[in-house]
Amino acid sequence: MMNFRDMSYEEAVDALRATFGFDFVTIGLASMPGAPLRWLHSAGATGERYKRIVLSPGHGIGGIVLKAGKPMMFTDIDNQLDPREYSSYPIVFAEDLRSFCALPLIRDSHVAGVLLCAYRHADPAHEGVFIRLMASISDGISGMDVNEDEFLRFNEIPHQQESEFSSGTSTDAALAIGYAQEQERKRISRDLHDGVAQELLSVSMMLRQLELLHKDEKTAEIIREANANLDRIFEEIHNLSVQLRPLALDDLGLVAALRAQADLYRKTFGANITLDDTTDGARYARDIETQTYRIAQEALLNACKYSGSDAIAIAIGENDGTLALTVYDQGIGFDTERPTIQGGGCGLAGMRERAKSIGGRLGIHSGEGGTTITLTVPLREG
Repeated sequence: MMNFRDMSYEEAVDALRATFGFDFVTIGLASMPGAPLRWLHSAGATGERYKRIVLSPGHGIGGIVLKAGKPMMFTDIDNQLDPREYSSYPIVFAEDLRSFCALPLIRDSHVAGVLLCAYRHADPAHEGVFIRLMASISDGISGMDVNEDEFLRFNEIPHQQESEFSSGTSTDAALAIGYAQEQERKRISRDLHDGVAQELLSVSMMLRQLELLHKDEKTAEIIREANANLDRIFEEIHNLSVQLRPLALDDLGLVAALRAQADLYRKTFGANITLDDTTDGARYARDIETQTYRIAQEALLNACKYSGSDAIAIAIGENDGTLALTVYDQGIGFDTERPTIQGGGCGLAGMRERAKSIGGRLGIHSGEGGTTITLTVPLREG
């Protein structure tokens, strides 16, 4: 039996892939307790996208295993997970995984990393392979122990939620509901930023004062760990705020909000997202900014999750009194006439409804060369 414990990270992932025939093997590490996890070394990766994924504890496969300290196993992700939950597992999209086993790696009594071994196809026999995997690394891997007990379990898949643009809702009513939802998102986002985040900032300042009063190493270690947890919480609050309604959309405008969303998806999905802006930071009517942002957000999320492309581009500009937004990916494309229903967002119908509500037009072109979604909106005063 191989001695995986004495191998380097690179040697271990290569040996595991060769021994068990995995399509993809990677090890992720957190720099300290409470810190985010990054996938650092892999075998079988389709590109470098996985390296750009940053997972806070509790988010993504790695983040969930890191926080819970328990292993996770799925042998058929399409049947065992609700498709709406896929966005919680960015590595699944980055590497098109269908069956995986993720194991927490322990160092000095802390979960220091995660080992992920996966296939790009589903097979009931994979469970037996994962069991043999755990037996082979029971003595540890790359200087760390492996927790193989108490696998995480998930509840039954919930029923599909009704879209805010359901077919039985009139346009006026849908717009009224959408406006009310935006106002509520704005309120919650403000509360997170101006309330919870500011309270945590005061705690951070108190810790700094404590650090000046007590110079012993034990106190310093506790303070460092507390500050790391605070940094993680600050990042989670920021991400939640951006997802709900970025403050930049109201305070700085459409382009600033698009930059914030692109930055969030770069970290979440590891995609290489570029933004080309020729508006010079111009401001537009509130409903135009809101609906344009939501259309871009949905198009960008779909590109990150379903296109299989590592390169995604956003372009926004004005021409002859018209605002034009384009989201382009170099992915696999889809049938625009009969799209596969995936996830729980507003979808293409919702995007068209949003465009219509501001007098705009939505163009969708998709094929082997990728997908281009274009929104054009006549501008007006106010």
